Amino acid sequence: MWNPTRSAVAVMALGAVVIVAAAGTSAAAATTPTKPPGYKRVFTDPIPIPSSQFDFGGEATCPVGTVPWGGGAGFSGGFAGHGENINSSAPAGSSWRARYNNSGPTLGDHFAVEAICAKQPVGYTVAFSTADNPAHSQSAAVATCPTGTVLLSGGGQSTADTADVQQLSAFPLGPHRFKVVMWNGSNGDQRLSAFAVCGKQPPRYSITNSTSTDLGGPADDSGGVVCPAGSAIIGGGIHITNPRPLVTLGASFSSSGNQWVSEVVTDDPAQTTITISAICAA
Repeated sequence: MWNPTRSAVAVMALGAVVIVAAAGTSAAAATTPTKPPGYKRVFTDPIPIPSSQFDFGGEATCPVGTVPWGGGAGFSGGFAGHGENINSSAPAGSSWRARYNNSGPTLGDHFAVEAICAKQPVGYTVAFSTADNPAHSQSAAVATCPTGTVLLSGGGQSTADTADVQQLSAFPLGPHRFKVVMWNGSNGDQRLSAFAVCGKQPPRYSITNSTSTDLGGPADDSGGVVCPAGSAIIGGGIHITNPRPLVTLGASFSSSGNQWVSEVVTDDPAQTTITISAICAA
């Protein structure tokens, strides 16, 4: 079985910022489970991504009786190289699906897909919004949770199946919205969909952000942010402050260390500001 911690070889200094948290007394906290009921993380085996003009897909399926609270995708077995990045990563029924690009010269690399599963919470909804993504342009979409629910996780999906279309940023905009930015380097017009997985606020809910880090290219940066004690990772994302085509996402998913991990690959010498978010609950 693939070990997701291999993609997180360096952890950024953390600045925990709780965006929203469940209220409760210390006595109640002592008896609250540290994971949502039925919690389980499912990873695919490594999926080959030979160099190609097309992307490659994979799917991690939740156990019977559970639904996806979150999920992600990323390079497996080290650092992503030039042209290796996420095309799409989003919920799909009882699964989490992702597509990954390899437009570079490396032939023998792999990626993996993760589903973070638990029993269906009250108010469970997968909200989405779509936006046009014309050829050779950058577009954004924001999905918003229904009133009375909070964001458990989010994702983004493109209609393109070619390796010149990449996610540039995908992250929570606070406790109710999820934003995705996509670059369409193909010659055809596409559409971008942003997804928000929503439900009634679970115990010990929080969004914890890493300290923002500046990165100049060419470079490959890997880092993570850990959930507060007494809670488990349910989702997350990567915010690129000034997203652009030469700055792409090599990985955005959880690790066995109860953290959300990221890998950002940049070929742009101008500085890029990166913030990693972990969505946590019990």
